[in-house]
Amino acid sequence: MRKQALCVAAVASVLLLFGCNNPSDTAQKSSSLSLSSGLAESKPTAENTAVIVNGQPISRAMLQTIMSEMTQRSGGHEIPEDKVVDGLIARELLRQEAEKQNLAKDPSVAMKIENAAREILVQASVDNFRKNASATEDELKKEYDTRVAAMKNTEYKARHILLDSEQAAKDILAKLKKGAKFEELAKTSSKDPSAKQNGGELGWFNPQQMVPEFSAALATLKNGETTQAPVKSQFGWHVIQREDSREQTPPPFDAVKEQIKNALVGQKLQKHVEDLKASAKIERLALPTPKPTAKEEETKPQAVPAAGASLEAGKTANPAPNPATKAPADAPAQSPAKP
Repeated sequence: MRKQALCVAAVASVLLLFGCNNPSDTAQKSSSLSLSSGLAESKPTAENTAVIVNGQPISRAMLQTIMSEMTQRSGGHEIPEDKVVDGLIARELLRQEAEKQNLAKDPSVAMKIENAAREILVQASVDNFRKNASATEDELKKEYDTRVAAMKNTEYKARHILLDSEQAAKDILAKLKKGAKFEELAKTSSKDPSAKQNGGELGWFNPQQMVPEFSAALATLKNGETTQAPVKSQFGWHVIQREDSREQTPPPFDAVKEQIKNALVGQKLQKHVEDLKASAKIERLALPTPKPTAKEEETKPQAVPAAGASLEAGKTANPAPNPATKAPADAPAQSPAKP
């Protein structure tokens, strides 16, 4: 009783504080719609309307939908209708207040509204595809057969001791040959935390659950045998003892039929998206290279003029005489032997 009372008491606050983040509500706010769920086209009545707030009706269908969601979130506890209605009234009052303050025109709010509306339509498209998509009985059985064929039908029961180095693993193998008990060595030497509790026992498992090196080594053993050499994997060095093996029976087709159907429909949905992408005109726009700020221009390294170059663009300081040009008639002759 106390747990249920606490859950009920939290309903109003959940609706009030977190309900505004509900994408469906946000999308409706974007076009100044009420939570009437279509009541704008019909006269509100006790049969189709739960409450009217400042002339804005909230439909009974909307109330039932939210009550169902709240019941699921509360772990199956039934939520009193009046508590949910109180939360819806609070949310509607806040929505109306937001409209009066023109908050939808705020760029950040408008972006959230647009994104919420987009997400709702995306989910509606996915739901519609899944509802209309189908997988034939032949497709389901073919997928089932493929999965069964890929299964490794043998299960193993084994123990292992995990060590940091190959030498440490060899030392363990030497102790085993002298008669030491495998489970005792696992408890004292294995760096696998669970080994200290169960003596390295792994229980029954499918080899696909283990790293490839471990599974490959296990498959070479007979029941009761221990690996003759350490087995290296990404976790360290293993000493493995195979205790038992048995043939695994695949689950019957009917038991996994729905699971396979969901997987196949998911694959078809993925292909549907790829087909939409292939037929769409998509333009990825690259951001322009930002122009440097005035401060960056000031701190930009300046090119150092070469030796003999003038500080004036396009001119050189003390230009050397061109040997192909004659000196003016009144210019004094220069001796080639002197600078």
